[in-house]
Amino acid sequence: MLDNGLKKAHLGFKKITEDTTFSIKGMIEPTFYNFGPENVRVYHTVVKPGESFLAGVHGMVMEGEFPIVFQGENKNARDLLCYYGSPIDNCE
Repeated sequence: MLDNGLKKAHLGFKKITEDTTFSIKGMIEPTFYNFGPENVRVYHTVVKPGESFLAGVHGMVMEGEFPIVFQGENKNARDLLCYYGSPIDNCE
């Protein structure tokens, strides 16, 4: 833990290109960005092309999983990225 009470984290990302049940276990503030040309349903929320969806709680390490469903027929253009923080347990 840093002197100001903040913890350190690594920034990571995962690319999603097919319908799935996606785990957010261990992620800090997972945020989904739709870079594809069609809508994606992330945890019952429609994420339009060029938009994002914050699926986490500020400063908390998340648990759980939820469905991701792509809309439209163009499977080759699917491009959903999830950016997230991963806590660093031992930091100096």
